[in-house]
Amino acid sequence: MSRIVLSLAALLAAVAATAQITVFQPIDLEAGEPCDTMRYVVYYDLAFVEDTTDAADKPINEMTRLEVGDHVQYFYSNKSFQADSANAIVMKNGGNNYNGDGLIQWRLYKNYPAVGKTSLLEKFGMDRFVCTEDYAAPAWQPVADSSAVILGYQCSMAVATYKGRTWYAWYAEDIPLDAGPWKLGGLPGLILRAYDAQKHYDFTAAGIVNADPQALIYYKGGKYEPVNRKTLNGIYRRYYADPAGYITNNPKITVRYRDEFGNDIPSPKNEPYNPIEK
Repeated sequence: MSRIVLSLAALLAAVAATAQITVFQPIDLEAGEPCDTMRYVVYYDLAFVEDTTDAADKPINEMTRLEVGDHVQYFYSNKSFQADSANAIVMKNGGNNYNGDGLIQWRLYKNYPAVGKTSLLEKFGMDRFVCTEDYAAPAWQPVADSSAVILGYQCSMAVATYKGRTWYAWYAEDIPLDAGPWKLGGLPGLILRAYDAQKHYDFTAAGIVNADPQALIYYKGGKYEPVNRKTLNGIYRRYYADPAGYITNNPKITVRYRDEFGNDIPSPKNEPYNPIEK
């Protein structure tokens, strides 16, 4: 086991220059514990802005997925889902060429570990954290005379101030699911589009499918370190102030940055950070 851990610890999964850098750990390859039966999968195209100080910074796109169960909802990057599936095959075949997560590395469970709770999973370097909190849906207000058609469904709009942002949501009452991307929900129909007032985060539904009859939702945070929101926010600030410094606190890890010509360059400081929840 120690040999496997060492080989994984040497593998950095940096999916983009400004993305969180993580180091594979054995728990990343575990399927997790089944926590609900999956009924539907909703795909959302997410466009998000990382650097709000740069007017020329263009939104980054990431396909995300919402797995809807009888009680639990699980929201994360579709690339992370694909990596989970591919890594399970690699591990089964005894390989070690593992796939990294998507640009959105956090994973969110709603109504887990209990109804009315959320569990947010985060990765920084070799660290794995889970933040469990009470959940309350946004206090939506309907927008009069609003109408749009998304994926062929007639939608109405609602607006709410929630977690530090003003959110606009288009929902379809013809799809009677109290569900949506991230922590958004509490409307009389599935949310098919949602964006904040600055459009730093813009979710648009790209497809809805019925899950396979035997499909399950798995909770992957059973071995993560529990932290509260205040502690997690401090970790965010510390990491983005000096990503390489955060990671190299572990003596087994060395991080080097190079330009396009292969020349060593100083490690970045004060990386742009625009959290979805303020």
